[in-house]
Amino acid sequence: MRIGLTFIIVSLMTMTACEKPASLEAIAGVEGTVIFNSWSDSLEGGVVVVFDDSLDFTRIDEPGYKVIDHFITYGDPINPGTSSLDYFVQLEAGEYQLMVIGLLLDPAQLLANEELFQEIQNYIVIPENSAPRGIVIREKQINEQTDWYVQF
Repeated sequence: MRIGLTFIIVSLMTMTACEKPASLEAIAGVEGTVIFNSWSDSLEGGVVVVFDDSLDFTRIDEPGYKVIDHFITYGDPINPGTSSLDYFVQLEAGEYQLMVIGLLLDPAQLLANEELFQEIQNYIVIPENSAPRGIVIREKQINEQTDWYVQF
């Protein structure tokens, strides 16, 4: 009887110890690889940026058009001369536009200075050969993008 009771207690402890912790929730976002064919000497870095799906890319250079009003988030700053970079940007469910941009200022300076950041369109360079990518994130899903070739 004692052996049977001990076996049941040990079994219950083992089953409880193998459960997944409730605090580890699945995440959602976008990931992929950016491959840089070339970098302009005028660039201080780059970044993968996420905008809402209403940003009109044909108006980015238009005076008075506030790109910042459509900004959602960004990935890690990219050093100039980088040949390729794996990226991940965590997002909530929704529709977005993903873009790789070059920066005319040091990424740390631009991203840390709110006044400069509010005028981000004055400090960005759009790649010659890379259109923005529309993405849809479903709840607790990672949207995997294929290789993204960029030339500044």
